[in-house]
Amino acid sequence: MTPKINIYPDYAYMSSAAAGRVIDLINHKPDSVICFPSGSSPKGMFDSLVTANQNGRVDFSKCIFVGLDEWIGLGAGDDGSCRDLLDRDFLKPIGLREDQIVFFDGKAFDPQAECDRVNKIVESLGGLDLIVLGVGMNGHLALNEPGTSWDSYAHISELDPVTVEVGQKYFQQPTALTRGITVGIRHILDASAAILLASGKAKASVIQRALAFPVSKDFPATVLQNHLNAEFILDADAAELI
Repeated sequence: MTPKINIYPDYAYMSSAAAGRVIDLINHKPDSVICFPSGSSPKGMFDSLVTANQNGRVDFSKCIFVGLDEWIGLGAGDDGSCRDLLDRDFLKPIGLREDQIVFFDGKAFDPQAECDRVNKIVESLGGLDLIVLGVGMNGHLALNEPGTSWDSYAHISELDPVTVEVGQKYFQQPTALTRGITVGIRHILDASAAILLASGKAKASVIQRALAFPVSKDFPATVLQNHLNAEFILDADAAELI
């Protein structure tokens, strides 16, 4: 299977297109279950969604939002945590109720129990209607690092050195990152739809490999070639090698 590929002139157009996919889904299914990432790639999409909500183009009041991943040891209110970024960029501006949010607590005493909790909630909701993903320089999806089993659900992840290095951009000072907690590859494959967002020339070789290389656990993004309904939404720079 080949994922759908849509290429836009720049980050702003790409972000608007991604927001449009989310809006269309929610207008079709108001109680959608959506898994969102945090970070720089989805920031423009979130800005568009906040504006659309303010303008009455979309109503999030019946949706459930699942957080993609979190650094173990960090949580809501911690600068650079995934929850802190998503709160700032989307959850708080939209004014979502706490009962609409399912998010890993990276500070939980028992991270495995957090995995079990989120797995049970997602299963009870009937799975994900949509999962939105970025992609790491090592091909990771969420914090599913190279070598992760295709059959994994939420799990504790030992972070790859590349992830640790790149992850520093979210912090104001060097931060020790060793483990993460994340939805699994099986959550991605089981989602009714998956969108991968990528922008910038630095991601061009990553996108090329994700689409052209054989499906391999060594480069998790290649698994989207096996998804029944995956779409790559790219800006021209990220798409320049495909």
